[in-house]
Amino acid sequence: MKARYVLKSRCIFDSVSEVPMAGGIVIQDGKIVGTFPEEELLPYLTESAKVIDYGHRTILPGFIDSHVHMGNFMEMTDPEFCVDVAGSKTFLEVIEKIKAFGEKNKDAVLYAINFNLFDLEDQFVPDAKAIDQYISDRPVMIMTWDCHTWYVNSKALEEAGITKDLPDPTNSIEKDASGELTGVLNDTAVYPLQMLLVRPLEARKKSLARFLSQINAAGITTVGDVFPCGVTEPYPLYQSMEQEGQLTTRICFYPPLLDFNKAQVEALREQYCSDMLRFSGLKAILDGVLTVHTAWMLEPYSNKKDTCGGPVIDAQKLESDITRACGMGINCRVHAIGDAAIRFTLDCYEKALRKYGPISRRHTVEHIEYCAPADVPRFGQLGVVADMHPCHLTFYIDDALDYLGQEREAHTWLFRDVLNSGGIIGTGSDYPVVHFNPMLGIYAAVTRANDNGHPAGGWHPEQKLSIAEILKIYTIGSAMALNIDADTGTLETGKSADITVLDRNIFTASDKEILDIKPVMTMTAGNIVYQQESLVPLT
Repeated sequence: MKARYVLKSRCIFDSVSEVPMAGGIVIQDGKIVGTFPEEELLPYLTESAKVIDYGHRTILPGFIDSHVHMGNFMEMTDPEFCVDVAGSKTFLEVIEKIKAFGEKNKDAVLYAINFNLFDLEDQFVPDAKAIDQYISDRPVMIMTWDCHTWYVNSKALEEAGITKDLPDPTNSIEKDASGELTGVLNDTAVYPLQMLLVRPLEARKKSLARFLSQINAAGITTVGDVFPCGVTEPYPLYQSMEQEGQLTTRICFYPPLLDFNKAQVEALREQYCSDMLRFSGLKAILDGVLTVHTAWMLEPYSNKKDTCGGPVIDAQKLESDITRACGMGINCRVHAIGDAAIRFTLDCYEKALRKYGPISRRHTVEHIEYCAPADVPRFGQLGVVADMHPCHLTFYIDDALDYLGQEREAHTWLFRDVLNSGGIIGTGSDYPVVHFNPMLGIYAAVTRANDNGHPAGGWHPEQKLSIAEILKIYTIGSAMALNIDADTGTLETGKSADITVLDRNIFTASDKEILDIKPVMTMTAGNIVYQQESLVPLT
């Protein structure tokens, strides 16, 4: 019997069983022949097979990050593209980092990422006038860590064509009392700014290759690339990389849902349908985030009682486009953080289900940070995937009570409740909001704590997940969110050989040790795309 690889370990987790097994995985022609106990491997141990014995290390399906903004932000790991200002304690420190970046990159837009207002000692809110005092001759754009707010100077507003008379139906362009632009923009208003960041194809290829190598080193074999937000379409770039044999991670992509053009969508379906690169559905952003009171709530915020937030798009238009997509058999993904946004999205899916019946692909709701308890069972009832991101909860451990009050705060990031009610959960990083390292999300899901172990025992520990549960969510759950579970997500016979090997047995690791776990090998479609040669040589 032929085998290209036989991967052996005393800890193989197939994302089907509840516990790991000892044995080996047989791989041939990019597919999994089977996962077998040790005594059944002998027929496959031929001279042509490359056998790797990983000892006690964990072998599992490749991690699937179902929610990344790769089309927008793959270049953020490229030091020639942007400067990371995370950890800055003063606004002047932020400016100094931007200036240093500008000195090294004379022709680049001065683009800063991961700005956190709450890290500043004086919590100074930058605006165009403040930035202009330091830099006025080049566009400066400072993006917050959650990617929802940008602070820019006058030059950036000018070059992006953003004026005080520009239509702003979602009130995302901030103005002062006299109606002048402040240089603070939220959500959909930042699209014109992103166009200033578009670079030539060859430069983007280099950035993408760099990004993919980092994704592979994190053990990720598939990403869901959601909503490229006004930048030049990245799909031809991805296809060019695929044709050159440089696409080492599967990409399932989701263009914008609102106002989608039927002919364009059909063309995407036809052009991008390979094993490694496929059009997978449509995505919309319905509301904002808790921190700036733009998540859409059923009741007012506890610390801002004059607002419930609200939709950042035309909600009725969203409902119409979801219905139209369902009529074409296209699944949808909708960013909904507040309970009103979640309920509205589930209502849209339910109405479309009544009109057209079930479609062959699953819809998702993205993030689901605060969900009314009455809506939790609807995920399982409607077959809608709850695509939730555990790392996000660590941002709100000490602050959610202020925003939501005691009763609502107890119903945040309801992983356990969704599972117990029969729902499917997918997960990912929401990169660049959170780094794509899966261990960060795994740790947050099993501890409900930040990386310092706060709070002791976990934040609402009744919602904690087991290691087996979060591994399944990060593999087969995310595969179901992307509608590729027939091809990948488990180590079952006939599925693609998308496999990750961790540097230890994750089931025996302490909570704190989870953060230190690293992949030693990543395989996509039967090809090793990352390997620490010093740990395990091929034999």
